[in-house]
Amino acid sequence: MSNDVQVELDRVVDAGGKIYQEKTKISEEHGCMGVFIDSEGNRVALHSNA
Repeated sequence: MSNDVQVELDRVVDAGGKIYQEKTKISEEHGCMGVFIDSEGNRVALHSNA
């Protein structure tokens, strides 16, 4: 597990998932988020401070 959403989104793609929303900065205070679709069709959001 990483502290950076982008690292985890890259792992998702390598495992056959699809990016739904690229890493997006929320704010300096709240960090970043990204959303992916896993291999079973579930939409999952990730959050990090980086």
